[in-house]
Amino acid sequence: MPLIPVSSRALAYAALICTTALWGSNGVVSRALMDTIPPLVMAAARWAVVFVALLPLVWPERRAIAHSLRRDWKVLLALTLLGSAPQTALVYSGLSASTATHLGLLNSTIPVFIILISWGWYARTPSRLEGTGLAISLFGVFLILAHGDLRSLLQLQFNYGDLLMLAAVMIWAIYTLRLKDRPQSLSLFAFVFVLSLIGELLTLPFAALQWAQVGGLHWGARELLGLLYIGAVATLVSAVLFSYGVERVGAVRAGILIHLMAVFSSVFAALFIGERLFPYHAAGFVLVAGGAILGCLKPEPVLSSRA
Repeated sequence: MPLIPVSSRALAYAALICTTALWGSNGVVSRALMDTIPPLVMAAARWAVVFVALLPLVWPERRAIAHSLRRDWKVLLALTLLGSAPQTALVYSGLSASTATHLGLLNSTIPVFIILISWGWYARTPSRLEGTGLAISLFGVFLILAHGDLRSLLQLQFNYGDLLMLAAVMIWAIYTLRLKDRPQSLSLFAFVFVLSLIGELLTLPFAALQWAQVGGLHWGARELLGLLYIGAVATLVSAVLFSYGVERVGAVRAGILIHLMAVFSSVFAALFIGERLFPYHAAGFVLVAGGAILGCLKPEPVLSSRA
């Protein structure tokens, strides 16, 4: 019996689903390691793994990398601050005071913040669908931040870890919009390598200070394997799968599938690190995902560009 060929579109969707699963697992593994690794140290270690893994792959491009560092250093520095180790440090600082479940749910707001920021930054007025979806999704965000008790919004009682992660999500949305400015002379791997290099230079001094404050660290196989996973698999492999998927189905549909990350992170957190799930988690996810899907029903250039 002849094998039925699998279409490239089906493979692209499979790659995107695997990407969201890897991203969902990233927060869970990172949260599990935080009892022994401080957040800034973990951010620096994660991107050090990325740097080392990419070094042999981008070595043939070393002259192009050096030229880009001289010519495009301002753009590369800005993109590093928005999407590399400094942004990861902010995520981990928030995660240390919150949960992997909340991180997954808040990450679902990325398409929503892309629409919101492009409205304020680029003066692009949202369509009626986008505006309605934005309002629904933001209500879901408030429900998550309030831990299901909207009365706490009136008293301005928030978990500071959730607020830090929300800020990191907004920064990532800006990074997504600014990706169109990345130097085209660099391959995707070379570009990520440069971000990891600059990010390490910016983050290492703060990580070293935090290391000294806690009196040094004692890492075993659990910590080393965990860092290797979040750096090489949850970061690098997912980047390749995501790029493959976006090239074949477009950024709009890929962005909608980001919401699966909340499902994966919640399930993984409940199964592997014992985080409890509450009704407001489900309600917040439905509101955030439903609003974002509604806002993305009609593709717009800012969401469907190659960036």
